[in-house]
Amino acid sequence: ERLAMFEAALARLEQDFGSWDTPWGEICRFQRLSGDIDLKFDDNQPSIPVGMASGTWGALAAYGMRSAQKTRRIYGTRGNSFVAVVEFGEKLKAKSLLAGGQSGDPRSPHFYDQAQPYADARFKEVAFYREDVEKRAENMYHPGEK
Repeated sequence: ERLAMFEAALARLEQDFGSWDTPWGEICRFQRLSGDIDLKFDDNQPSIPVGMASGTWGALAAYGMRSAQKTRRIYGTRGNSFVAVVEFGEKLKAKSLLAGGQSGDPRSPHFYDQAQPYADARFKEVAFYREDVEKRAENMYHPGEK
């Protein structure tokens, strides 16, 4: 039974990718085509490789898909979308990852700007203190102003 499952997996890889010896990054991808909650995926549209895997198999940086996808590739719909590492001391230090971007608007520069760092597991510094936040702010808002 296990050998039959293995043979079926090999056949599927050969059917979908032309070879059983396919790099994981060709199979497991990150794609964000719209701001929709119910995501649609398309193998013919741009995507980036992701080295993560399902938490089911013990992966700490979990990345998985819903089972109903109608694509050859795996596109993540669940897993660690935000990860932070915090160092406590005299001054708090933190680094974080965010899947995709902060914005749900595809026209925003912050819709997809964190996708590659997420896929590369490249953490960014967190602006925790007011002066750090103000240095990085693109816009500032004060209640009562437009």
